[in-house]
Formats: sequence, structure tokens, C-alpha cells
Amino acid sequence: MDRDPIVFTWRTAPGEHAAAIALALGLGGPLAFLALLCLRDLVGVQVHDSAPVGQFLRIAATLPWRPAAEGPFVAFAGWALPPAELVRVAFLGLAAAALASAGLGWAVARLCFRAQTRTVAALQGRVTEAILRAPAGARDEARALAQVLGDLLARLDTLFGLAILMPALTIGSAVLALVLAGMAAPRLLPTVAAGLLAAGLTRALIQRRMQARTALRQRASGAAGRALADLIRRMPAVRAHGAAAFERGRLAAKGASTRDALQASESALAYARAPSLALAILLPAIVVAVALWRGHDGTTTPVEPGALLAAGGAFALAVVAVSVMLRLVSLYRALAVPFRDLSLGVPALEGRAAARPATPAVFPRAGTLVALGVGAYDPATGERLAGVDAALPMPGHVAILGERGSGSRVLAAILAGQLEPSAGAVTYGGLDLRAFEPEERARRIALAGAEAILIEGSLRQNILYGAAGTTKPDDLVATLRLTGLDAFAYARGLEGTVDPVAEPEIARAVVAARHAVREALAADKAGRLVEPFDPARYNHQATVGENILFGEAVGPAFAPDHIATHPYLRAVLEAEGLSRPLTEIGLQVARSLVEIFADLPDDHPLFETFSLFPSAERGFFEDLVGRQPEAKGWRRGPAGQRDRKRLIGLALRYSETRHRFGLIDAAFEERLVAARRSFARLMPPHLRASVEFYDPARLTAAASLEENILFGRINGEEAGAEARVRALVRRVLADEGLEPAVYRLGLESRVEPGLAGGGASLGENAIGSRERIAIDLARCLVRHPDIVVVAIALEDPKPDEIRTRLAALRAARAGRGLIVCLPDVRILDAAEPFDAVLRIERNTVLAA
Repeated sequence: MDRDPIVFTWRTAPGEHAAAIALALGLGGPLAFLALLCLRDLVGVQVHDSAPVGQFLRIAATLPWRPAAEGPFVAFAGWALPPAELVRVAFLGLAAAALASAGLGWAVARLCFRAQTRTVAALQGRVTEAILRAPAGARDEARALAQVLGDLLARLDTLFGLAILMPALTIGSAVLALVLAGMAAPRLLPTVAAGLLAAGLTRALIQRRMQARTALRQRASGAAGRALADLIRRMPAVRAHGAAAFERGRLAAKGASTRDALQASESALAYARAPSLALAILLPAIVVAVALWRGHDGTTTPVEPGALLAAGGAFALAVVAVSVMLRLVSLYRALAVPFRDLSLGVPALEGRAAARPATPAVFPRAGTLVALGVGAYDPATGERLAGVDAALPMPGHVAILGERGSGSRVLAAILAGQLEPSAGAVTYGGLDLRAFEPEERARRIALAGAEAILIEGSLRQNILYGAAGTTKPDDLVATLRLTGLDAFAYARGLEGTVDPVAEPEIARAVVAARHAVREALAADKAGRLVEPFDPARYNHQATVGENILFGEAVGPAFAPDHIATHPYLRAVLEAEGLSRPLTEIGLQVARSLVEIFADLPDDHPLFETFSLFPSAERGFFEDLVGRQPEAKGWRRGPAGQRDRKRLIGLALRYSETRHRFGLIDAAFEERLVAARRSFARLMPPHLRASVEFYDPARLTAAASLEENILFGRINGEEAGAEARVRALVRRVLADEGLEPAVYRLGLESRVEPGLAGGGASLGENAIGSRERIAIDLARCLVRHPDIVVVAIALEDPKPDEIRTRLAALRAARAGRGLIVCLPDVRILDAAEPFDAVLRIERNTVLAA
């Protein structure tokens, strides 16, 4: 890999860079030349307006070595035109050059972007390939390489796109400036050349000083932040010992040194800008003086104003190009060293990867999996293995007995080809496992070795991660049942939603199942276990806010976090005379919660589970209860309004069944039901799409599948009600043919790594280690490999459950290879005999 970023981008995208340079110089140069000549001729018409004709696009220059009698050298005589016609043609020429330049600029920018994209993709691909092929022991090197690449890419884009074009443009613009200066008068050439050199030097000096000042300011701001953070840490000691004056002096001293350094940097930058300011004033004066110079004998012809303006325009273009070029040079200097480190790190990481065979071996369908003198160390688990000799016929079922830390997982990873032995070799069918393509080897020997690393996407995509081709829904559901993920996926499916527009048949079936569930509950004498949604009755399993809404919020307007602040709901509550009672209920709830959780920390599970306000608002409600012991004498103004609004929000989240503070009686329930009717009847048209009201005759698209089927809430006051109702619902859904739809919704639920999960998205924290292990095993089984190596999935504190799962797994893998790690020999007592059993103790095989 090339160590220089400019060489790297040229070798990666030579065609795009060459085409961009050819267009910019081959077409852009003549267009700029044409535009400046048109500008020259326009000014010339203004100066010589009395002349009967003028020359349009005449290209001529006085050559020093050419005799004066012969006149200037004429490269192109141009066209003789009347002044009016010349003005019109020159203006049209300028307009055409401007439009053509815009199109040319777009084309050049596209080429530069393509070169930049291609170079970045090549760099990312090289690093990605090195990481993908890196062995398990090179994880730290891969992580460091990824970090370096991430830091570089944001700044390398500009360099990859313009680093080759800009030097060519700078040279081309400088040549154009010198050509037009020579056409105007040969004596302008030294002035223009010196001006370009001086402008470049001053810009380079300014940029260097600006970079130094920026770096100093960044360091100063970081130091100031750290100093203030340290002051905050010291505040208890400052208050206890009265050391405020000392801290002021200490921070003032630090600030003074920082200000001195910044002042010196600003002075250096001002000194660097001084020559540039002087040059900006003196250079035009020098150019004009040289242009007006008549020679010692007074016979030298002064420079035409139009020619002088064209030369000045070309000079300005060249200065801009030089300035951009200098910025790129500065960027190159900043990135050259880290890019060189990256270019050295990629081959080093590639060298850590196992050597790929020139001709990959064909993976055998059957054979003996043999370990000869194998030793290895797994940096991920810290386990090691030494001196292992074993011969395992495949397809066959093999058990590896060993507790955690014994080396059993290392042996499983070695047999699966996922961990390279540091000593010895592993062969299959007489061929070294390293002779196979890694991707093919992973497809044919699957390792369920740890908890699944989740990816962003659906649960289905997480299970099918790495699987080629399509998997039938029935096969996927069978895999869920085999791995124990079926209950998890089923529960997620019940939390999913159905779109009645996209799936009208499913929607009708769900409404039909709703009636079937009611009949089944009645037949089972369990109707009391579900409290239905009745427009005329208060639902005791829902909160106060949910009872008023009597539907599902669509969008943020009436979401639980915003409902108390919505003007329409506040107007309904005021009209129904509920604002004050709800404020009083909120105050009593706040007082009770503050007392109950007074001795519990904010992160205590009970607080997180039962508190009606988050830990971030705990201090607010403690302060409110302290200064407002009774619901009277409220503060006036915005502060009082804020207090009442927060308390009403607390009351709307209250549920008598769950929290049991005895704050809502039957009479108040009737008032809330009346408010429900007013809320629905008076809702403005523009808000109707924000709530989907419950309707027993149709599916509520915003509600979960379980709520749509039950059309109510499970009675939380009945012990065991949840398990009993869900078992009955599952039976009804199976009878109604809706079970595949439930599994589909569960498999379509989103997984968002790094999130806590909840609702439609399932975060990593919402998936326990047991389910993650099952996902990893399911990933292996859906690929239908020749051999499945299970290193961790069958570790469970209940031997009976292990035996049941082991028997199901062996039945599913009948006639195909299976290697399982088991924690205890007692598991084998009730199991069908294995073809081979390996016992691992003290990091080696004791018996085979």
C-alpha cells in the first residue's frame, strides 16, 4: 500500500484525475482566456469610443527581440467590428464563457468526487478486508487501525479529490496570468511574477501562523474546561475552608499565562498579515506605474486599460488558486504522518491473517476430524489448551466434557476452524482446516460459541445473519422452537402492530379472534381476568390519562410524555372541572412517592419500576412537596402554572389498581368517563389523526396485537392472570390460524444495538443473555452446516432442561455432525450414547 496519500489517490483513480486535469486545463484555460479577452475588448470600446471600428479577440504581443519597426507579433488578427457590434458580441462571449464554465465546473467537480469516492472506497475496502481476515488474536490491532481510519477519513476526502487537480490549476492560472501580462506589455511580466511569488509567500506565512493560533486556542479552551471541572470537584473543600480567594488567584494565574501565549500568537499573526496588507496596496500601484511608464525617452506606449484589466483578472485567479493550493499543502502536511501509519498498519494486520491457499481445497462431505498435538490460547476468554490429540468421525455426535475455564471452549473453537492452533494442526478428511476458504469453512462448520453480537435490523435479520439464500417460514419457526427462542419471538409478536390497510385479511382475523377469546374466557370461567375496553365504563387496568384518551396516541401530540401539556386536553379538563381535582391527586401521589422512596437511591430497581416520575425529576417533586404541603395557596404566575401542569401529568399517569393510594372513587371515575366523551366529541378536525379511538368492531392499528385480541387489559389484581390469559390467547390464535402471523411480527421487530429497547424496537438491554445465546445457535442451525459445534448454548443450571434441549438438538442433527460442550458427565447418563466423548481437565484431554 502506498505511503503517500497523493500517490495512493493517483494510483487508485488515474482516469478520473487525468480527465479532470484535461478538462480543467484543456477547456477551462481557453474559456478563462476567452472571458478575459472579451472583458479587455469591452473596456477597450469604452476607452476608444470614437474609433469607427475595433478589433475583437485580437491576440498580439510585443516581443523584446522583435524590431520595433515590424510592430507586435500577431498570433490572431481577430475581427474588425463597429463599437456597438463589438460590445454586443463581447458581452455575448462573456455570457457564453460563464455558462460554459459553470457546466465545465460541474463536470470537473463530478470527476473529482468520483475520484474521491473511489479512493475512499478503496482505502476502506483494504482496511475492511484486513480486519475481516484478521485472526482472533489481532483484535487490538484491528481496533487501532479502525480508529486511525475513522480519524483520517473526514479530512482525507478533500485531499483525495483536489490534491492532484489543484497543482495543475495553480500552474495553469499562473501561466495564464503571465501570458496576459506579456500580451499587455512585456515589462509587466517581472511584476506579475514577483507579485505571484510574494502573494504565495505571504499566504503561506499567514496560514502557518493561523494554524498555530488555532491549535493554541484549542489547547487553551481545553485547559480552561479542565480547570473549571477541577474547581467544581474542589467546591466542597473551597466552601469548608474558605479558599475562594486562593482559587481565584490560581485560576487568574493560569488565565494570565494563557492570555500571554494567545497575545504572542495574535502578534505573530498580525506581523504575518502586515506584508499581505502592504502588498495589497503596493502591488496595484506598482502595476499601474509600470503600465504607465513611457520609458527613458518617453516613447514607450502605455498599456491599454483593457489589457491591464485582463491581466489583473488573470492575476487574481492565480492568487486564488495559490491560496487554495497552500491550504491543501497544509492539509497534506497534517495528514501525511497518520496516513503513513495507516499504510504501515494495514500490511501488518494483513500479515497476521492466515495465508490463503492458492487453490482452496474442496470441503469433504464426510471424514475424520483430527487434532494432532494441538495447543492454543484464546485471548477473548483467557482459556488455553495444550497437547490435544483426538480423532472424531464425521458425521457423528461428539460430547466435550469440561467446566468453564477448562479449555473446552478453546477446543470447540479450534475444531470449528475459528481459532488457529499455536501448535499442532487440525485436519478434516486428511486436509488441514487452513486449506479451506474461511467463508466456506464457516458455512460447513458452524460454531455457536458465545452470545450473539446483534446487528441493526429486524430479529429475523439477526437470526439469518450469514445465511445464504432464503429460509422457509416453517423452517425458521422450527429453529426458534429448537433453540428456545419461540416464546421470545411470540411475545415480541404480540407486542407488534398490524396495518389494516396493508393486511386487511389479518385485521379481520384479529377482530374475529377477539370474539373467540371472549368466548373462550367465558367458557373457561375466566372472564374476570380481562377488563374490556368499554366506552361507557372506566377501565381500572389503565391509567387516568389512558381512560380519558380511550385510544392510542398517533404521533407526539398525545403521547404519555406530552399529554398533560397539550392545550386541547387542558381545555377539556378545565371545562369538565377536573383540573383542580387532578392537581390535588397529583400532589398526593407526589407526597406518597417521596415518602415511599425516601431511602432508596435513584437507580434502585423498585424506584425505576413503580415510580411515576423519572429519577431526573425526583428533586423537583421533593422540593414541590416540601413547599406545598397542601393543595392551596399555589404560587402565581408561570411558576405556579408549571407546578400544576407537572402535578396533572403525574395524576394522568396514576392507576388505582397498580399504585393503590385510594385516590379515585366510583364518582370520580364517572367524571373521567364524561371527560372521555367530551374529549372525543369536541376534538378539532386537525387533531383527529392524533388519536385512534378504540372500536370493538375494527382493529386499532396503533395498538399492539395483544391489546387488539383482548380488546382490554389483563386484570393485575388476579394472581396468575397474565400466564393463564396468554396461554388461552395462544390456543385461540393457533385455532384461528394466526400463529404464523404472530411469529412473523415477532421476527420483524426491530433490534437497535445500544438502546434499552421497548415498543417496536428491541434494544440490546431488552434481550437477555439466554436469548442472545439462543440467537447465536439459531444462526448456526438455519445455515444447515455439515457440522455444528455448540460451545456455550447448553450450559444451564438445570440438568433436566439441558437433557431435553440436548435430545431435541440431536434429533434435529440426526445423520449430520454435532459437537457439544457439556458442563457435567451426569448429563450423559440419560442421553443416547455419543459416538465419542472427550473430557477436558487442566487444559488438556484426559480421555477420549
